[in-house]
Amino acid sequence: MAGEYFCTNTIIEDMENLTRWHISFTGIESVWLRVLVLCLAISALYFSWRGIKALPLWNKQTVLFALRFLMVALFVMLLLQPQIERKEVLKLKNKVVCLIDNSESMTLKGGDTRITRFQLVKNFFHDNASFVKELENNFDVDYVSFSDAIKEITHDDIEKGIVPDGANTDIAQTLKLLKKRYEGKSVRGYLVFSDGADTTELPSSLDKYEIISNLVKDLSTPFFTFSPGGNMDARDIAISKVSYDSFTFVRSPWRADVVIKIHGYKDLRLPVTLKQGNDIISSKILDTGNESELHIDLAFTPLSTGTFLYSVSVPVQPHEAISENNQVSFLVKVVRDKIRIMHVCGRPSWDERFLRRILKNDPNIDLISFFILRTPTDVSDARSDEMSLIPFPVDELFTQALDSFDLVIFQNFDYRPYDTAFFRFSHYLTNLKRFVTEQGGGFIMVGGDISFSQGGYDGTPLDEILPVSLNAGKDTTDTTRLKAVLTHDGLRHPVTALDVNSDRNAAIWKSLPELDGCNVTSEIKPDSLSLSIYPTKGNPPLISVREAGRGRCMAITTDSLWRWGFLSPGKGGSNRHYIKFWQNSIKWLIKDPALNPIRVIVNKDTFLPNEEVPVRIDAVGGNYQPLEGVQLDINITNEFSGKSIYSAKGVTGSDGQYRFVVRQNTEGYYIIKVAGKKENDEIGQDYAIFTVALKNKEFKDTSIRRDILARMAEISGGKYFELPAKNMGEKFSIENPVIVKLVGKRQISLWDNGYILMLILAVVSAEWWIRKRSGLS
Repeated sequence: MAGEYFCTNTIIEDMENLTRWHISFTGIESVWLRVLVLCLAISALYFSWRGIKALPLWNKQTVLFALRFLMVALFVMLLLQPQIERKEVLKLKNKVVCLIDNSESMTLKGGDTRITRFQLVKNFFHDNASFVKELENNFDVDYVSFSDAIKEITHDDIEKGIVPDGANTDIAQTLKLLKKRYEGKSVRGYLVFSDGADTTELPSSLDKYEIISNLVKDLSTPFFTFSPGGNMDARDIAISKVSYDSFTFVRSPWRADVVIKIHGYKDLRLPVTLKQGNDIISSKILDTGNESELHIDLAFTPLSTGTFLYSVSVPVQPHEAISENNQVSFLVKVVRDKIRIMHVCGRPSWDERFLRRILKNDPNIDLISFFILRTPTDVSDARSDEMSLIPFPVDELFTQALDSFDLVIFQNFDYRPYDTAFFRFSHYLTNLKRFVTEQGGGFIMVGGDISFSQGGYDGTPLDEILPVSLNAGKDTTDTTRLKAVLTHDGLRHPVTALDVNSDRNAAIWKSLPELDGCNVTSEIKPDSLSLSIYPTKGNPPLISVREAGRGRCMAITTDSLWRWGFLSPGKGGSNRHYIKFWQNSIKWLIKDPALNPIRVIVNKDTFLPNEEVPVRIDAVGGNYQPLEGVQLDINITNEFSGKSIYSAKGVTGSDGQYRFVVRQNTEGYYIIKVAGKKENDEIGQDYAIFTVALKNKEFKDTSIRRDILARMAEISGGKYFELPAKNMGEKFSIENPVIVKLVGKRQISLWDNGYILMLILAVVSAEWWIRKRSGLS
């Protein structure tokens, strides 16, 4: 390798551009050989001087020795082969990066100062203008905004005021992007202006702060971090987290664990409310004291299936920084595990036996069945334990356990023997009415000689919800053997649809065996439907139904439907129509969504902003076949504001369906409501809920995370400061070593050209000529 010698006195500096010269020798690489050549050259000059110092004239000695010295020097140069290298270098500035948090949490105002966190950052650059100017003179300063991504900005952007609009803050992701952006570059310091509010959610197995610490270490650069001071904490009450099961069972307790964070308030009595839509279903009052974080459990029991929108909220307090985080909404899907039925029968009978067998054999039904062997008023010489398997648990069934059932069946049951001072069964009838009207339960009363008016139900709370009117003394029992006859409403009602084809369904009803009689009630109530009559005098209702508050009721005024399940197989038929009737009745009474004639279907619950939301509407007739030509009234509204975002009319096609697509870029929850009618008949209505993803997490927790910023400064060898801060030039400095970059070079050879050869010849000739004239040749 050729040796290099820098000529430090030949540097020309033009601002930041430098020209540097240095000479190198490429002929003889060995240092020892170079020393030998120099020694030989010195020896040659020494002996040459001794040979010419005998000349009488001093001037001839000097000229001759100079020529010989030049000649030796030229020969040495030929051996060493010198060359000059000209280098163009650029003197570079080290980098300093100013990171400005532009997330929405920087818009929060301090509880005492009433100025925003970002205003403090802006004030820093104004109050420390000389420090910033000196920084820009000595370093190449980059200004970068960050939230969950980074963006290059300028110093002027800060002066004008950037808009803090980042929806999330991901410090770890920001550090990864910085490492990639400045890899191979000389960054001497990061100045970070932030509230440290990191909104990323990681699995519990990962430590967010450990991840951030390791990334800071990997950058190997000091971090100088700046956060809003202690008087800048926002006054806020935030529901920061709601833990819940998004899937639960109807009539089963459901719980939500709520975390509430409190900043700037003390000793509040804070009501926390759980709502379904606009209906309050659970609430508690908290005494906050001096606590900054509170945990609370809210619970309720869903009474119907479907997907429902729930919200947890706390009231907005005076001078609260933001109100968006005072409410959190979420969707819960409620499904049916098993249908819980309570069956109470006044005495054993064929009708009771056949019905109980159907209910017990259905794997989707959880049956609790009681039939009375004797009443408290019966006189018997036998002991109670010989006459009863278990006592009738009246109080437990109709108080504690009633809410857990979906359907209650009274079959030929007279309650009056239990309406004593001890049992108070009339009080339980009030509970049963409330179970139907307020909790959405189902109720069936099946006829017999101790049912309806004969069972004493006229004037009771059950009389108020039954589809037939009861009148003591007038209601009788008709024992004529006749067949059930469908009414006009029964031809298309889901309860009496024993076949999907309407003509076959009518034929089936005509073919069913005769019944043994019915309870002749007064009349059908105005808001009820008679699905089947008993064709005796007055055509009394046989099967009738009614919507009663939030629940449904059915009256079957006969105790001989068992004949459909017994005589049909005996005549070579099947009991499937008897089973189908009870399956239809149970589904209708518990409001099975499959029976809704109008169904709104959305393929998923959550969509991104501006993503297509495909909606399908299905309409079916009374025979559950697709219904064409249904006129649909469609409206989509924001669940809480009530503002409509879409309104349209539609008509179902031959497949009984209507489809459309909507888009919505505003985050929130939206409800699709559809009502259908055909000509003058109301077909039904339904709704569905979808979410446009709520991505902003900045206001879930408004606290300033000074601990994160202080940790970043500590492990990187930097410093942590609180804003406002002035005179920063006196408080810290950043190392600034000199770095240069080669931008071009040129090599000039000093030995392999004609001028050197001509100079050697000239020197040799001149030396020979002088020696010749001096008589030394």
